[in-house]
Amino acid sequence: MTSLNTGCILMNIGTPDHPTTSSIRKYLKEFLSDPDVIDSNKIIRWMIVNLIVSPFRPKKILHQYESIWTKDGSPLLANSKEFSLNLSNLLPEFNIEIGMRYGNPSILKAVKNLKNLGINNILLIPMFPQYAQATSGTCIQAAKEIIKEEIPDSKITLIEKFYSEDFYIKCLVEKISNSLEYKECEYLLFSFHGLPERQIKRLDKSGQHCMVKNKCCEEICDSNINCYKAHCTQTVNKVVEQLKPSVEYSICFQSRFGLDKWISPNITDVMVSLSNKGIKKVAVTCPSFTFDCLETLEEIAIRNNETFVEELNGEYLKLIPSLNNENYWVKNFSEFIKRSI
Repeated sequence: MTSLNTGCILMNIGTPDHPTTSSIRKYLKEFLSDPDVIDSNKIIRWMIVNLIVSPFRPKKILHQYESIWTKDGSPLLANSKEFSLNLSNLLPEFNIEIGMRYGNPSILKAVKNLKNLGINNILLIPMFPQYAQATSGTCIQAAKEIIKEEIPDSKITLIEKFYSEDFYIKCLVEKISNSLEYKECEYLLFSFHGLPERQIKRLDKSGQHCMVKNKCCEEICDSNINCYKAHCTQTVNKVVEQLKPSVEYSICFQSRFGLDKWISPNITDVMVSLSNKGIKKVAVTCPSFTFDCLETLEEIAIRNNETFVEELNGEYLKLIPSLNNENYWVKNFSEFIKRSI
């Protein structure tokens, strides 16, 4: 594949179109109906989505979306658009599109835009550094199916993950080290989006490593090469190696949903532990999110901060913003794309 006449689709999970119950309901229904997200049998999944989530959850979480919505709309989409525009300026030979797995602008729209331009060389990039079937995997699968239908003679190049790429680690280190949140904190927390444990175990074909072997995430091997938790662990190890933190740090996972057992430690348990140790000032970086969104801006910066301050006697729990549209991040990512093809 050459860069000439090449399309690049930057994929993400997606967002409701508007901060309204109807828009949130539509988004959640599409999102949670994906078997890669709720991987129970289809009858149970249908019941969860249509009898529990759709009727009640949109109204319950409406205020969460309202609290982060901007004049440009959804922060995730606004950041994605700005990033895409800045990337296009550095890569004029590429046709760059945004494709959301759920919601708009969709992966289908991105593919059709490339089709209308006569492009059949396509680079697919899920904007998730660490691989998980519920994020990168479902985006790639959907994109491949759509491309096969719309542009059957196309050539596809995939970037499934980039958690170990030096450019990504350096960008994270620069973001953290230059942030006021980190400079003033007593403790640094690396918070990643969580996953049910069964989704981790399923990708271990040996059945003898993930969640079985002691310290199973400390090294990457054939058994855990696509293990999300191992990728998260390696991300932290690589960042710490370069950052050399001036404060204590640890890893945790957030956004737990449902009654299944999720990977741990959970951020709420970690906050309690930090409070018990007398730690008052916590900075949180979220390396699984390249763009700020509901999970960073509302869950961490608002809700978890309120819990830490009002219920756990902390002074603050502050979010270190995601990489978003930092110039060094855009520039390094553009060079990464060039190397990838």
